[in-house]
Amino acid sequence: MVDTAKFFMNPDPATTCGITPITTLPNLTTLPSSSPAPMEMYPNPNKGLLGGVNILRAALTGSNDIPQQYKNLGRQTKDKYDEHHAKLIHELIECDEFDDIATLKNIGELLSQNSSDLEDKLCKIGDSIVHKLVEWVTRLPFYHQLPKEVHTRLLTHKWHELLVLTTSAYQAIHGFRRMGTTRTDGEKVELHQEVATNLVTLQTCLTSMMGKPITMDQLRQDVGNMVEKITKVIAIFRQFQLKMEEYVCLKVIAMVAQEDLNNPTLNVIHEKYLACLRSFAKKHFPNQPNRVDDLLVRLPEVQVAASLLLESKMFYVPFLLNSTID
Repeated sequence: MVDTAKFFMNPDPATTCGITPITTLPNLTTLPSSSPAPMEMYPNPNKGLLGGVNILRAALTGSNDIPQQYKNLGRQTKDKYDEHHAKLIHELIECDEFDDIATLKNIGELLSQNSSDLEDKLCKIGDSIVHKLVEWVTRLPFYHQLPKEVHTRLLTHKWHELLVLTTSAYQAIHGFRRMGTTRTDGEKVELHQEVATNLVTLQTCLTSMMGKPITMDQLRQDVGNMVEKITKVIAIFRQFQLKMEEYVCLKVIAMVAQEDLNNPTLNVIHEKYLACLRSFAKKHFPNQPNRVDDLLVRLPEVQVAASLLLESKMFYVPFLLNSTID
C-alpha cells in the first residue's frame, strides 16, 4: 500500500492584508452660505416610509404599481446565486481530469500475453491510482482549508469508494452505447444482461492478462457479486442521465462524508457542494424536484460495491470494464 501522506504538500502560510487608515476628516464646523437650513437638509422620513408601505401594499395585492427595480431584485439575487454555484462546479470540473482518473492509458500493455511481470504491472497500477487521487485532492479548491492529516485520513478511508464512483460515472456518461443498455428495437436491456456483458468483457481481459483461459463459472464464483454491484451503480447513473456537473459534486460530497471526523470545515464543504448540486438540478431538471435526494440515497450502493472491490483486491476490475469505451 502506498503511503498517501508523502504525496501531500504543506499548505502555504496565509497571506496578510492591510487596512488603510482614515487620515483626514472633513471640516464640519462651517457650511457654505448657500447651504439650506439644517432641517431642510434631510428629507422627510415619512415620505420614504409611505413609499415603502405603498410598495409593500402593491406586492401583497398583486398590483402592477411596484417600481421595476424592485420587481427584479429577487431575480437578480437568484441569478447571482446560480452564477456562484456554477463557478464552484466549474472549478471542480477543471481539477478533476475525468479521463485520466477513470481509465488506464497503458491498458494495452497490461493486457499483453507476457504474464511474467504481471504482478509488477499491477503494483504500478495501484501506485498510479493512489497518486492520481492524491493529485486530484491537492487540486481541489478547498485543499488548503483542511490539515494534511485530514486529507490523508479521508483518502485512506475513501479511495476505493471514489474509484468506484469515478469509473462508474465515466461508464454511465461515456459508455452508454457500448454497454448495450438499449437494443436496436428501442427496448431496454435488463440488469442481468448488463452484468453478463461486463463479465464477458472481464473474462476476455483477464484471459489476455493471465495468458490462460478463465472460465465463466470460475469468474462468477470469484467476482460475480462484485461485478453485479458495480454494474448496478453504472446502470443507476445512466438511468439518471448523470451529468458531469453532478458527478463532481457527488464525488466531493462522498469524500467529506466522514462521520468519525469531527471537523466543522468538512460540514461547511459538504453543505456548499450539496447546495451546488441542488442549484444545478433545479435549473437543468426542473421536472425532477427529488432528483438530488434520489441521487444521494444511491451513494450507499456505491459504498457496497467499493467494499467488495476492496475485499477482492482486484482494484483494476473497474478499469477493465471501461477498456471497451472508445
